[in-house]
Amino acid sequence: MKFDRFKKVVVRDFHNTCSLFGISMLIIMLVPAFVWLMGLAVQVDLLIRRNFVELAVFLTAAISSMKIFGSCNLVGKGNYFAMLPASLCEKFTSMALYCFVVCPLVVFVGSVAVDTILTLLPFGPYKEFLWQVPDWMNEIGDYSFQFATNFGGFVLVSMEIFAVASLFMLANTIFKKNKFIKTVLWLMLIAFVLIIIFFSIVSNVDWWIDTPNWLVEIDQWFGFKSQESLFRFIFWCRLSGNALVTFIFSFIAYRRLKKMQY
Repeated sequence: MKFDRFKKVVVRDFHNTCSLFGISMLIIMLVPAFVWLMGLAVQVDLLIRRNFVELAVFLTAAISSMKIFGSCNLVGKGNYFAMLPASLCEKFTSMALYCFVVCPLVVFVGSVAVDTILTLLPFGPYKEFLWQVPDWMNEIGDYSFQFATNFGGFVLVSMEIFAVASLFMLANTIFKKNKFIKTVLWLMLIAFVLIIIFFSIVSNVDWWIDTPNWLVEIDQWFGFKSQESLFRFIFWCRLSGNALVTFIFSFIAYRRLKKMQY
């Protein structure tokens, strides 16, 4: 990989991002404004606001590859991608950079900025900033919340964004039309099949509903010394799983682009 050549690809993808995905990102950034308007009619707590910002970031990671590089696997239209004076590694790295980092980060910063401006208004439903910790979360002393608000939680969410982006990058190399809709429909079908298989294998699926504190039961089954150790185990499983998924999907997407025939 040559830096000067890679820099030209990054600059070219930047212009394509602004022209092909810029308006869409601006619309997604306005999601907090919609939530603010919704808060005028019903109560919207801080957790819901955070969830909508997270949803905006995940949505951006999902559709960015299809909006910016949607024609990379199309006959004729994909020639621009194939004929770029750069190696596939350089082009794919730039693609991953924008889909994994740049676009989600821009939408995250923009969404937080919009929410902050709305919070600063002397009127309206917002009284707390996004980064404040609600009193009820401080009182419960939940380890799950602690993991979600420290650096480890940031790394976990970032890796989950990478996993979503890599999945849709792979789908972008498979489908040629209606890529996002087809990807979502296939994911729903696969999820439905997996749920059917899971519930058909597990003989007693209601144990976690009937048990008031099912996390304690898991502690006892697997020998965890505390609830904190259980959440640490879940954290590392989720982190490792998302890292593995990101690597596999990205590798398959790279191989498909390498074998693409135009």
